[in-house]
Amino acid sequence: MGLETRLVRRKNGTYAFRGYVPPELREAIPGGRSGQKWIALGTADRAEAVRRARLKSVEFDRELETARRQLRGEEDVISHSEAARLAALWLSRELAADEDDRRSGIDPRALEDDRLNLKHTEAYLRQAVATGSTDGPYGDFGLSGFLIEQGVIARPGSESWKRIAYEFLKACKKANDAFQLRNDGELVDTPQPPKAASTPRSCTVEDLITAYLNDPTRRRTPGTLKTYQTVFRAMRELLGPDTPVDSIHRTDCERIRNVIMRLPKNASQRFPDLSLEDAAKVADAEKLERLGVSAVNNYLHNLSALFKWGVNTWRVTRNPAQGLALPDDRDERDLRHPFSIAQLQAIFTAPLYTGCQDDEEGYAKPGPNVPRRGRFWVPLLSLWTGMRLGECCQLRVEDVTEYEGVPVILINDDEEPGGDEADKKRVKTEAGKRFVPVHPELQRIGFLKFVEAKRGRGEKRLFPEIKPDSMGYLSGTFSKWFNDKRRFLGKLGMAGTGVSFHSFRHNYRDALREAEIGLERVRALGGWRRDSEGEESIYGKGLKAATLYREIEKVRYPGLTLTHLHN
Repeated sequence: MGLETRLVRRKNGTYAFRGYVPPELREAIPGGRSGQKWIALGTADRAEAVRRARLKSVEFDRELETARRQLRGEEDVISHSEAARLAALWLSRELAADEDDRRSGIDPRALEDDRLNLKHTEAYLRQAVATGSTDGPYGDFGLSGFLIEQGVIARPGSESWKRIAYEFLKACKKANDAFQLRNDGELVDTPQPPKAASTPRSCTVEDLITAYLNDPTRRRTPGTLKTYQTVFRAMRELLGPDTPVDSIHRTDCERIRNVIMRLPKNASQRFPDLSLEDAAKVADAEKLERLGVSAVNNYLHNLSALFKWGVNTWRVTRNPAQGLALPDDRDERDLRHPFSIAQLQAIFTAPLYTGCQDDEEGYAKPGPNVPRRGRFWVPLLSLWTGMRLGECCQLRVEDVTEYEGVPVILINDDEEPGGDEADKKRVKTEAGKRFVPVHPELQRIGFLKFVEAKRGRGEKRLFPEIKPDSMGYLSGTFSKWFNDKRRFLGKLGMAGTGVSFHSFRHNYRDALREAEIGLERVRALGGWRRDSEGEESIYGKGLKAATLYREIEKVRYPGLTLTHLHN
């Protein structure tokens, strides 16, 4: 998690550190049972708060890692010298904190209460030190929490625990004595903290990859994780899993780029026994088709994102992979073709829409049937509502409803791969979903009747016949059927012409432009994210359903005739 999400400004103007604690670690992290650990930073100055939060962020990450090690049953072997060092570090911190309190001023009545408490504690500590007893009414004086903060695991009763507990007991006695002397006006200097016994181990390539994948604050789909594997594999093979990440140079990342840009398509499937570098050499020798520029740049973006995350979480000092992307001289509009009106007419007069044998293997063969199931409705939904393929395929019957008197489709915030980067979903309604009104043309074609029939039969999903692919995505199998050169678009002669299912969404966006609909309403109707969010965007509840319905009515495709589908 980056520092920007851990630094919080309170209502009183001061700053605090807030760390997310995963559910499985909440019992092991002091102060983490609520799922968030808060630490006051004691300053209202942002620059100073950032400095202090950086230190707390490192300490907190160490706490999390220590707690994970505890769950795995790991334990450290602590020598007598290390136990003494840890106790001395605790003593130095306690006396330094006490001095900070005295600089701020102590109320005389509070001072008298403190004197009384210290006297009671002194009697216990004298007896405990004399007998070597580390169990008593005062607990362990915070030893368990302190060890977690220091990244040390010692189980109560073990030899390491006994060493640390006794040294800690002696440190408590010294601290208690020093507090009493200071309360009496005596000068007691705070000792300097002892030096660390050894320099912490540098973060390695494998450490960085593992921490990145295990970050509980980041949500990644299986498809996204799959795209990372090539980059992670390249790092392990070309740089070495044990290489310290701070030793990685720009030229190392350029070497990774050189291999990736020479890889053939489907390298892992075609050459499962070869390293990536050897697969690239085979591609060189046999002049195999390479990865496209966009695919290469996607891998390079993932590499840079990994290092950027490492910088934000203080595991890496710099990002050597920034700016590695290859130039793409293709015009941006050429990469995103909408369907022409002639292509749309061809799609919606194909046998699937005018009469076929069935909507399985017989979808392209003329016949007497027009099955109105997923393959029939999904393209129409995308054309008239701008919905993404994944959003269409995962629709449930309950997602088609009435909102503020308008028939709408509720679109949840689940992620499906395959859209443009600008097509990130955003939540629209208070129920945690955005909505889009059902276009009048869809109503004329009979979409609402289709939904009511499903509802009457008690079905849950609108298109239960659409099955997930190997990655678990409902859109995967549909995309292959629609886009493949041997299947729907291929049989219509459109495969390889720069169009795909996502072209429907570009048709929809162009239709919104032609209707001269304002940008805020375009975003609401299409679920496109804002390029920049002003403060005003957080106010209000959003546009009314009736308003959006009036706007979507303006969406038209002049020259496209679908009257043969009206029902």
